[in-house]
Amino acid sequence: MLKIAHIAADEKFIENAVDIFEIAFPNQNTFYINAPKPWRFVKDRVIYKNFSSKKWVEYFLLNRSEMKSYDLIILHSLPSTFLIPPVLLKQRYVWLGWGFDYYSRPFDKDLLPNPVVLEKTKKRYIGVNDNIGPSVKCLSVLKSLAKKIIESKTFYNLAMRNVKVFSPVLPQEFDLVKNFYGLGKETKYSPWNYGILERHLIKNIELNNIDSANSILLGNSATPTNNHFEALDIILHSDFMRTVYVPLSYGDMIYAKSVKEYIYNNPKLASQCKVLDTFLPLDEYNAIINNCGFVIMNHVRQQALGNIVAMLYRGSKVFLREESVLYKFFKGLSAHIYSVQELEINQDLLEHHLTSEQIQDNRTLLKNIWSELVVVDRTKKLVFAAIS
Repeated sequence: MLKIAHIAADEKFIENAVDIFEIAFPNQNTFYINAPKPWRFVKDRVIYKNFSSKKWVEYFLLNRSEMKSYDLIILHSLPSTFLIPPVLLKQRYVWLGWGFDYYSRPFDKDLLPNPVVLEKTKKRYIGVNDNIGPSVKCLSVLKSLAKKIIESKTFYNLAMRNVKVFSPVLPQEFDLVKNFYGLGKETKYSPWNYGILERHLIKNIELNNIDSANSILLGNSATPTNNHFEALDIILHSDFMRTVYVPLSYGDMIYAKSVKEYIYNNPKLASQCKVLDTFLPLDEYNAIINNCGFVIMNHVRQQALGNIVAMLYRGSKVFLREESVLYKFFKGLSAHIYSVQELEINQDLLEHHLTSEQIQDNRTLLKNIWSELVVVDRTKKLVFAAIS
């Protein structure tokens, strides 16, 4: 029997992770949630322990026996504070990357050569956000110094010495991070993702009647990397009239406000767009998703993979930016997928759904990557790669 510790934030993906790791390693996992109770996304149950900031010193400096008793510690994403455990405590660590934690780090410029926020979105966001001073101003001198230390390249390098496995969202991203920021000499790649197709990603998703699903899903969250303004302009300058759902309940609420203002100040957008800015019960959200036969994800960086997988399996026609790693990933799999740039030139692409043959092709390749058998096997290989 192994003992596996997980350090995670209170985020919506963690329940999926619990499910997957408990299938692969039943009764061998403990999840330390770095957030005060009551938690928003994770359920309060025995497998979870509260891991507030006050306990960091206790766990990693004063009384380290609990953390030392684990065979492996898995870090679910790597914000700067999550670098503290692998720096202070020599252990085997796995870094499960989310995207935000490696497409930029505080000590360096962004991972990609192209800006991840496009020009119009950048201007609009800076315009509503320029009155917000840096958070350091609100910190004491001591906290400011600590922040500077843990966000430094030196601190990152120290942490990487104990990271045995790094699993980014896409395989191509491992070498991007290794060549740009650097990883540990012994850090290996092992594929892993947050979700099993049947249990999580397409649960309660309608798999029939795609030809009657004429609505559009635009973006996945209230973050500038969605590049909403450029995508909304495609709708604004088009001739078609159909419902466009814009999820904004998750992310930066200042940015969400600016997107909503842009929509409501344009009569055409206001008449077509339905903003989803509150968390809906799952059955209501799925009913909306099931109406979307078309999906526009205008990200430059990798983002919204779970949504994209679910909608591809649903049979929706998905549009991604040509320069995104995700677009190249799916094209490399021969998926039937389209680019946002194609849509800008030819909006007739929204007039026709995928054929039944194209839908079946997409479902077959998705099963090869995200089926339960594959994901559980990858979970076992991930753990054994880290402890071997």
